[in-house]
Amino acid sequence: MKEIEHLKTMWSKRSKRSLDLIVDAVVYEDGKGRLVNPHWAYDVTYAFRDALDLKFEERVKEKKPYMTWTQGPLLRFKDSDIIHARNGDSVLRVKYANPMGWDDAEDAMYEGSVIYEEYACRDGVHSLTDEGSRTQVEFLARLIGTGDIQ
Repeated sequence: MKEIEHLKTMWSKRSKRSLDLIVDAVVYEDGKGRLVNPHWAYDVTYAFRDALDLKFEERVKEKKPYMTWTQGPLLRFKDSDIIHARNGDSVLRVKYANPMGWDDAEDAMYEGSVIYEEYACRDGVHSLTDEGSRTQVEFLARLIGTGDIQ
């Protein structure tokens, strides 16, 4: 999946932010921000831009400063994050999470962890259906809707 592969291309000890985003776009209209990611299975909203390492930064092109969204390589879903499925059938709730980061001892990316609960939503009632543990990257793959990464 292109989103995960893009993040992996940035994994290095001194990674640089990219102008290519894992969402289609970040827009701000009528006083509201929105992540454009309609093909994702879960509604990962503007509120999750830090979790996805999306930042609005100043860049310089031809000696002229401008503001743009950039993508970093580190996912940071955190305790108590709640994300609804677009189809309304389920909700994921993060119970505990560790962010990603560079592991100097291993000279590799530490992919963090997410322990979560899944609730089915039927007639306004939420019922616990599953509990799981994944890396931050695997959790993102679940939100996108591809399940597990290969």
